[in-house]
Amino acid sequence: MSILEKLKKISRKEPEIRHFCIQTIRFKKFLENARVLLDLFNDGREKVLGEYIFDRHYVVSLIDSVIERLGMMVYDASVLVPKSGETLYAMYDKHKLAAGNLIGFSASGNGGAISGSDTSEISLSAEPEYQLLSDVLRWFDGKEAPTGTTVMDFMKQAFFYVLQFDAIGGLESSDSMKNQSLFENSGVLASDMGIYLVDLWKDALALPEKRRAINDFNSVPLKHLLMDAGVKDVKSGPENIHNGASWVAAVSEYQLSLNTLKPDFQFRLETLASGYEQSDFIFIFADKSASLDSILPAGFHIESTDYGQLAWNLDVSVKTIEDSLMIIGRNLFN
Repeated sequence: MSILEKLKKISRKEPEIRHFCIQTIRFKKFLENARVLLDLFNDGREKVLGEYIFDRHYVVSLIDSVIERLGMMVYDASVLVPKSGETLYAMYDKHKLAAGNLIGFSASGNGGAISGSDTSEISLSAEPEYQLLSDVLRWFDGKEAPTGTTVMDFMKQAFFYVLQFDAIGGLESSDSMKNQSLFENSGVLASDMGIYLVDLWKDALALPEKRRAINDFNSVPLKHLLMDAGVKDVKSGPENIHNGASWVAAVSEYQLSLNTLKPDFQFRLETLASGYEQSDFIFIFADKSASLDSILPAGFHIESTDYGQLAWNLDVSVKTIEDSLMIIGRNLFN
């Protein structure tokens, strides 16, 4: 093959790999906004249950923060999947209306500051600030709320729109063979293990000239994911597809996005392992058939939906993140 022919072949593949890298980075931003929403939920729960003093201004500010961050999440989803924009923004408008109603129906004025733990002299449920915060928490994720009306329900729906048309063609796409062929022909199959490895920042600009080994990647989460895994055996894809690698990992120094290419098994892991506890996380999506109890270590919050399972671990130590990745890698690949 002449040099010109090689350049033409690379130029055809780079835009597709570049699109994959861009979508992966965008999905990370989508997850970051979802994570802030979960933190806001937890802050409200802590205030209503713990020994805190809050007033109406705090609750209104919490509502405004949720609506603002929810809007960012909807924007991210619309960028990732443009066809979802109209539906998601219509649902978002309903939540903005619900937020306005919560504020409008609450007691007027700032009210007096109250303690979430002092129940000896007053009935907290009678305090307007406490009642408003209780209503807000039900709007966030109230178990007694009608199905489909909570912010958490809306977040799950947004995840559904994004994940069914993910960066490698959609979790429900029938193009798994095409996707696998793309990665195989792009030269990103690791030289020492059966997994496709994509450098999010370098490969988006130019494809590698030669195959790379796992140690060629300076990625903290990848190192821990594969630390206790049988990396030589991470194959088992369909026999008629090249070398049969059935996983693709897109990495940077602190980010890892792991996707399965198996048409009959849906699994996606996203993690940030920067060493900063307030931003690090592990996020998992898996289909209903996956036994997450046998894959994930203790400590994950798991939400079941009509289309699959969502799981995450937030606000944990650096060691917990690293140990969790090692356990997940061992359970997936061994």
